[in-house]
Amino acid sequence: MLPNASGRNDRDRILESTDLVALIGESVALRPKGREHLGLCPFHEDHKPSFAVVTHKGNAFYNCFACGASGNAIDFMMNFHRMDFLEALRFLAQRAGIELSPRRDASSESPGDSTASIRRANEAALRFFRRTLQDPTEGAAVANALASRGISDAMIERFSLGASPARGDALAAYVGRVIDNQPATGPDRVDAATIRGSFEAAGLLRRGLDAFRNRAMFPIHDEVGRCIAFGARSIVAGDDPKYLNSPDSPAFHKGRSLYGLHLAKRAIIQSRTAIVTEGYTDVIACHAAGVENAVATLGTALTPDHARILQRLCETVVLLFDGDMAGQRAADRALEVFFRSTIDLKVCTLPDNLDPDELLRQEGGRERFAAAIAAAPDALSHMVDSFANDLAERPGLSARQRTVEAMLARLVALGLDELSGLRRNFVMDAISDRSSVPRSELERALALIRRPLPPRASGESPRATAPRATGGGIVERDLVSILLAWPVAATGRVVGAHGDSMPLTELIAPASLEDAAARAIYSAIFERIESGRGKFTVQEILAEVDAPEHKSLAADLFALGSDRFADENAARQGLSEAARALDRMRARSELASTPHATTPEELAQRLEMIRAAGSRPSAIARTARSASR
Repeated sequence: MLPNASGRNDRDRILESTDLVALIGESVALRPKGREHLGLCPFHEDHKPSFAVVTHKGNAFYNCFACGASGNAIDFMMNFHRMDFLEALRFLAQRAGIELSPRRDASSESPGDSTASIRRANEAALRFFRRTLQDPTEGAAVANALASRGISDAMIERFSLGASPARGDALAAYVGRVIDNQPATGPDRVDAATIRGSFEAAGLLRRGLDAFRNRAMFPIHDEVGRCIAFGARSIVAGDDPKYLNSPDSPAFHKGRSLYGLHLAKRAIIQSRTAIVTEGYTDVIACHAAGVENAVATLGTALTPDHARILQRLCETVVLLFDGDMAGQRAADRALEVFFRSTIDLKVCTLPDNLDPDELLRQEGGRERFAAAIAAAPDALSHMVDSFANDLAERPGLSARQRTVEAMLARLVALGLDELSGLRRNFVMDAISDRSSVPRSELERALALIRRPLPPRASGESPRATAPRATGGGIVERDLVSILLAWPVAATGRVVGAHGDSMPLTELIAPASLEDAAARAIYSAIFERIESGRGKFTVQEILAEVDAPEHKSLAADLFALGSDRFADENAARQGLSEAARALDRMRARSELASTPHATTPEELAQRLEMIRAAGSRPSAIARTARSASR
């Protein structure tokens, strides 16, 4: 390492000048304890603070007593922020106001480093998009669109907003100029194919032309402020989709990134609360109003990676989602992610179902916004309230039983048995209170739900085990097998037992399935269809199903569904038959739970309803198989 005039090298100068508590405190919520600072370890799943930053024993260092992670400031930047040594050195030098030695500062990352080259391409594109927005000709349309949304110049600067030109080769031409300005020879020269390849890998160019055209550009940064991707919003009606994101790359993963986190994390740590909104403009509106602890997901549901990021920064997460069905499903999905976390999760719907931008621009909107956040119910109460509403809509005894059992099955899938004793008691008491079912009876039902599926006999063919179910479970698994093998069959409408034509997800909800394994698999499929991601593979469904026995069954059902139908039309027919069978089963179950008829008129009406419900549903599977051969 090259020493400077005083004999100290770059590494030593940077470590001496870096406040390790302040550095790590920008990414982990630390609390002083004696002469150390403690927090949740960012390197493993930590629920009790085991991560210590020590500064009183000479050289400052961090250490996790649980997983053994340890090191200095440079190690933290390399291991946590995924920087190489030179990147970490440059970042910390700039942070401390230190000028690196000439040879060190002139050194560059290897052109073969795909992650670094993609980041460089994104940074270059960011400069280009920001200059375009300032151009009175090419940036005027986007500038007017941003102004119409109330986004001020200060927020444009704070979030580094830009514009992509309407013509489809402007960025491509800029990349050409970058290539032409390369040194003719020498170690700093990068060949043209490598430069173009980095812009294509970042999703900025496609087939040599611009990927984003005539859109407002929202740069996406990592925690330390490096541009890793872009969100692009259309400004012309009919230019669909409204939002386009950069594709996942070695430098960017949608499920691990939160928009605005680099600007929000200090406020999140200080307030111990993170507000998660649904979009870029919601985050900008919050920050403009002084609510700087707001972030957003990038067109995806909250993921376990998001939960891990937020857990090390704060104690409470408030979900700011719409009150419509899509918003409620997003809230339910978030609860699944945070259920076993020690973080407090709240669900907030703003007054009059307004967006944050709409509310915060109103007179007194900031106060109403703060009041809604403060009054937001915790997610468990939200889930129990939804359960109570479902229960109230199903007065029949059998229907109420299925609703309670479905709720218990969901709790088991969420990780009920992994909660601490006190937290588990809170959950079970809440379910008992709202269902009027004694706690002892709920525990008995839980024991049955936890009972594993029968083991597979030695040498038994996987395909022979798929239909191992009884009663309605046979038809439920039949339906799931078709969806796994033929996802396209779910894109149309199906006709229910009473002749109603509707989407499959409106006809059959996951909670209506009695077979726990079929319900778990169908829930993953249902979420895909409802979120607009109707195209899925069995591998993606397997990744979303937790229990090993359910994964095994899904693979078996996929094989069964693939064998049964020769083409898409046959699969659609089989799906419709299975869906109608389940609809009839539900109707018969409701009939069984209603009081017996006592008058001739009631008897006649009941007989007509029984006829409408149809014959035994288990015959449907045999009929479908016969039709497919």
